Amino acid sequence: MRKNKFVTVLSLTLFLFCAASMDVTAQNNYAIDITTAKYEVKRGHLDLGGSNAKGETIGVNSFYLERNGKPFIPVIGEFHFSRYPHQYWDEQLKKMKAGGITVVATYVFWNMHEFKEGKFDWTGDLNVRKFTELCAKNGLDVLMRIGPFAHGEIRNGGLPDWLYGRPIDVRSNDQVYLYYVNRLYQEIGQQLKGLLFKDNGPIVGVQLENEYQHSTAPWGFTYQDAPKERTVAGRDKKIIQDGVGINTMGNEFADVGRDHMKTLKKLAIDAGLITPIYTATGWGYATIVEKGSIPVMAGYAYPFWTAGNSPSPFYLFKNIHQKPDYAPVSYDVNLYPSLAAELGTGMAVTYSRRPRVLGESFLPMMVRTVGSGTNGLGFYMYHGGTTPSIGNYFFTEGAGLHNKSYDYQAPIGEFGNVSSGYFPLKLMNYFLKGYGSDLAPLYPILPSTNDSIKATNTSTLRYAVRGDGNKGYLFMHNFQDHLEMKDLQGLKVSVTTKSGQLIFPETGTFTLKAGSSAIFPFNVNYDGVAIRMATVQPFCRFTNNNKKYNVMVSVDGIAPEIILQGKLKVNGTGIKTLIREGNTVIVCTEGKINAFEINGVSFLVLPNNEAKNTYLIGQTNNQKLVLSNALVLDNNGKITLVSNNQENIDFSVYPAAAGVTSVDGKLTKGKSTIKKSSAWQISVPKADTGIKLIQADNSHYVLKAGSLDLSKVNDVFITFDYRGDRGICMMNGELQTDDLYTSKPWTIGLKRYQEALKTSDMYFHFLPMQKDAPYLSYLDKNVLPDFSDKKSFLEIKQPQISVEYKVNVEFK
Repeated sequence: MRKNKFVTVLSLTLFLFCAASMDVTAQNNYAIDITTAKYEVKRGHLDLGGSNAKGETIGVNSFYLERNGKPFIPVIGEFHFSRYPHQYWDEQLKKMKAGGITVVATYVFWNMHEFKEGKFDWTGDLNVRKFTELCAKNGLDVLMRIGPFAHGEIRNGGLPDWLYGRPIDVRSNDQVYLYYVNRLYQEIGQQLKGLLFKDNGPIVGVQLENEYQHSTAPWGFTYQDAPKERTVAGRDKKIIQDGVGINTMGNEFADVGRDHMKTLKKLAIDAGLITPIYTATGWGYATIVEKGSIPVMAGYAYPFWTAGNSPSPFYLFKNIHQKPDYAPVSYDVNLYPSLAAELGTGMAVTYSRRPRVLGESFLPMMVRTVGSGTNGLGFYMYHGGTTPSIGNYFFTEGAGLHNKSYDYQAPIGEFGNVSSGYFPLKLMNYFLKGYGSDLAPLYPILPSTNDSIKATNTSTLRYAVRGDGNKGYLFMHNFQDHLEMKDLQGLKVSVTTKSGQLIFPETGTFTLKAGSSAIFPFNVNYDGVAIRMATVQPFCRFTNNNKKYNVMVSVDGIAPEIILQGKLKVNGTGIKTLIREGNTVIVCTEGKINAFEINGVSFLVLPNNEAKNTYLIGQTNNQKLVLSNALVLDNNGKITLVSNNQENIDFSVYPAAAGVTSVDGKLTKGKSTIKKSSAWQISVPKADTGIKLIQADNSHYVLKAGSLDLSKVNDVFITFDYRGDRGICMMNGELQTDDLYTSKPWTIGLKRYQEALKTSDMYFHFLPMQKDAPYLSYLDKNVLPDFSDKKSFLEIKQPQISVEYKVNVEFK
């Protein structure tokens, strides 16, 4: 019996060991079948689309947008012209284009343009026409958000103060309200005359209202502890909420809501605002123009309007076309494409709620969203700004938000300084611009185990495919907000297609590192080159002198290979080729730039970090890549290089330029790292800012910059790395900007203040963090101070002054 007992225990142990081993294997090997993928595209049922005087067309079907009959995926970046000095709009639009933005979305804030009833202002920072013309100059389309209600963390949500207290039911078909809305639309129509798509202009779309019958804003006329008064139609008070969210109550007033939205579209058309695309908020039972607008979606993983720091669902793959985020929705999902307008590349904060949005969170959300089936990305915000004020009368919404700053933790910040999130987002933005026509018609397919993955699950691979049954793209990422992720090791993913099974990778396994993501193509054809599968990510494509170029990105932790259909001749550097099961395998050198050519088509494989610093410039058939440690702006046949605290700027041009000239610095030829490229270095003299930042006491600094000279530099930034409650910037008795502490260093650019600084000092005041502050739970534990027996805490490290250089380069 003792022997049998031992055998039983041993057998049980072996069984448990084998079961555990099988479980580990199951966790590392994933499989998805795409052979049944199908989607019927409906056409002709929407009152959308149009053509221009050149005969170019934009169309909308039930699944994607088309331009001149070809699918395309817009990449939309939000930038509010009225929140940025007009003198610098052009440079900021160039930064957006360099980041891969193709469409600029912007609000027309009614209360700024008609501050006093009947007196419209379209000058200076409110010059919407000039802003739109600059978008056109930079080759950017425009989505004009005309309100009348905007929200946008603006006072009254954009409704003018003078509407308050009148017997008017705002945001309804109240005839007096519609009279004022029509007057606004007519004014906007006059300002934008000739700039619409139909007139060969850049305005391809108009958004009507915002979050209609879903969310609202407080009136600026309020009293502490008083019940909130809302900018909402009387009947809708019972169905609206604060911020973006799920509506579990339904919308009993949907019919009158749809009628109001239809009325707004008619008023816009009557005002001459005729565009091929109209959009309206689609989330959470918001109402749209039935079959007359695209319902646009949102996703905010770090909202300030909800309490807590729970992991969100916005990093879990889903069929986002059939099951939109913040569903249920008020429209038939089978009639419209999935198009995003507000994906949280950043977030505002309030005094009591201060979520910190890390730049590394941006790209994984987009990989999830595009992999889930969206056919348009819209970033809110992509470019931050400063909310205007009249003296110390603030246009901000109040309710604990910044009084001035609208930095939003965005890819491009309040003062035009790019954040860490700007660079990885390029990997998605460039991909959609170059390969969106290939991707848009492909349907999202999820693994059978997908529904069992929860936001708190950090050990299971998050992945999906977009495909047509045979060709497609494998999407995956390893990120979750508010959780620490670990590397996922020993992975394999098999994809069953109509033409057979593909395994990523073909040999061995791969590691998807914490925070990283990947998009791998299979059974695709790029410019006549048939690719069976690849463990590199498509980045961009271009033409130069009638030659086709495809640029790919290798992902850290994954061996970069490209498997071609059949036996082909490949010429290149840094690569090895072999034949595997009758197909040509290109094995790239990890961490290096690999260049090769197949049937006259050039391919370039860049390491991840190199790709983030790569920019596509130039016009069709004369395009080039520029790799640089500086920001590269395309500037009408030449480039502008913008660097922070770097007097020596390196850059490479591919394919090689015959030569370059610089009007701003000393130019020397460098050593090329890519075959058939050219490399250069520009050196500029180190600039003396001539400013003094004086610490007056432990919470005050005085900036004296009367001799500030920006003639040879682009900007000067001051960065305060502090721990405290908030920072205030004052000059001439007026608040210039402010910072609610989130742990992100506070950066202020001086360029916009250069004239005022000649005669006035600037003051910085920091307030201490209180031990019982309501926002402490939103801060990372590693930045929380040890209060001990103290009731408050303030720490300010040595402020940093940095110089931003700008040089212009022209190709010979």
